[in-house]
Amino acid sequence: MKVDIKLFLFLLLTSTIILFFIIINLEEKQDSKFVLNAEINKFNLITHNGDIFNSKILSKAPSLFFFGFLNCPDICPATLTKVSNIIKSLQLKNKRVNFYFVTVDPKRDNEKKIKEYLSHFNSNIIGVTGSPNNINDFLDYMYVYRKKVYLSEEEYTYDHSSQIFMFHKDGDFFGTISLNDDNIDIYKKIDKIINGA
Repeated sequence: MKVDIKLFLFLLLTSTIILFFIIINLEEKQDSKFVLNAEINKFNLITHNGDIFNSKILSKAPSLFFFGFLNCPDICPATLTKVSNIIKSLQLKNKRVNFYFVTVDPKRDNEKKIKEYLSHFNSNIIGVTGSPNNINDFLDYMYVYRKKVYLSEEEYTYDHSSQIFMFHKDGDFFGTISLNDDNIDIYKKIDKIINGA
């Protein structure tokens, strides 16, 4: 059986080029980090106090983000209660961590309503909202799952991620906290981001 040298060399060269690009892509994915500080400014978000939510605010301390909406019947109040208890248990250390509640329902949850809602929880929790487009862009960037579920033609609720996202002071993603996590494990994780581990 005769082998066509030109065809063989062409296939070898093509395979080498494809392999080269696969390796480059893999290296880029390994080097890329899920970061927040460098990106937060482009979303034009605001806090429940009317402050612009930007990297200047965010970079003051490590951050915990959790997501929900004001009409949520159970998961959101439970999460806010748990976070309030965490803040209380941390005592002085709570001043070294930012706690953010980001709405997944910006159409209904404006800064005034969020401010009133959060007044029932620990005052260290900062609400974050913005225009529907900006909030949705931010939630997409954060990989936050949410789905509008209609209860009637006009009434709706949301199915959404319940994890708490943790970020180092420099904006690098650290990990998540679940409502089901043991309190000791939660405090250990928070200690790690406070101490830069």
